[in-house]
Amino acid sequence: MAKDFRKIRNLRRLAVIGGAVATVSAGGLVLIGHAQDKTSTTAIKTPTAPVAYKALPADALAKDAAAQTPTAVAAKPATVSAKNNFRGDLVAGKPVLFRQPMAPSKVQWAAALGQAQKMAPQRKANGLWSRLPKKDLDQTRLPVILPREGGFIQTTKTKLISFGDAYALNMPQDKGVQITMYGNRSFVKADKGAVTARPALKLAGVPEDVRIGKMEDGWTATFTRYGVVYSVDVSCDDINSDDCKTDSYIRNAIAQLDDVTMGSDATSEAKTATAPPATQGSWLDQVSRTIKNLGKGS
Repeated sequence: MAKDFRKIRNLRRLAVIGGAVATVSAGGLVLIGHAQDKTSTTAIKTPTAPVAYKALPADALAKDAAAQTPTAVAAKPATVSAKNNFRGDLVAGKPVLFRQPMAPSKVQWAAALGQAQKMAPQRKANGLWSRLPKKDLDQTRLPVILPREGGFIQTTKTKLISFGDAYALNMPQDKGVQITMYGNRSFVKADKGAVTARPALKLAGVPEDVRIGKMEDGWTATFTRYGVVYSVDVSCDDINSDDCKTDSYIRNAIAQLDDVTMGSDATSEAKTATAPPATQGSWLDQVSRTIKNLGKGS
């Protein structure tokens, strides 16, 4: 039963990450879904991922409910022009569109490159960094956090799933324990009070503040590193096992998630972002600067 429950929960979480966005607010952050696939001008597609709807005042919902008649009649489908590529719902007769995501967050590429260089001497030739599927890694446009070589986290059965601006890294352990790492650089703004604040913790050896919470089958933690939101889930077949009774196991796991690697897309963006500024510029810029300098000297 525990295994089936965990599979369902993980599939739901992956579906969320597939259209992934992170809700950010002053109180904390939480992952929610956002479907961004293109629709044609002649047909409207049904969203394939969980989505976030615009919050509506209670009186609007009450008016909509009061307008419904108890007579059993055939419901007429809402007619919406396909030219508008409408994707949302109708409440009180008005279309409610999905939240629009903000631009992907700016990654702190210099910090990620520096950490990768620092951890390079500890890596083994056949380590996890070398076994990740190249296709998925190359299309991941953010740093992929990995456990350090020689630590207690087992990586022989690791699987990486990439969604471009988000990814999921599943690392099965012994005794029915699963460690799943999520990274996400897409955001939507949350309404005030929509996200419950969790107390921030300072873990030994971890530079970032971490928020840890209890789940039905384990523990979850969230932190921000390199300008990216990362989450770690630890789930157990036996919730009463030593690894899941307390948050000690997930704390130790986070402390060992200090290696980082990047594929071709992320590396290309990192090189562009960290490249030194041009010293000369175009001939037009040089002419402009010369004219300004002459004006200052007159």
